[in-house]
Amino acid sequence: ALEVEFADWPEVKWTKAAGGLYAWLTFPPHIDAGPNGPLVPRALDAGVLYVPGEFGHVPDEFGAVPRNEARLSFGVADATQIAEGVRRLRQA
Repeated sequence: ALEVEFADWPEVKWTKAAGGLYAWLTFPPHIDAGPNGPLVPRALDAGVLYVPGEFGHVPDEFGAVPRNEARLSFGVADATQIAEGVRRLRQA
């Protein structure tokens, strides 16, 4: 689903999970996917929820964490739901 929806945006990267429940998505640095950024409310309005990636980081010596990352869960959704969720996230 990520390959389909983000094929035309090569700066967006993600892990190719070999198991587990999550994939890690990295947007270009100018995309604020953090909890106070514009993507969270837009995604929620579209019916999609992700975990802002900054919650998975320890702040550096300046207190900074990346704000352009997201953790996506695929553990409870089927393939159709995942495709639709990724489509909605891309639209957001």
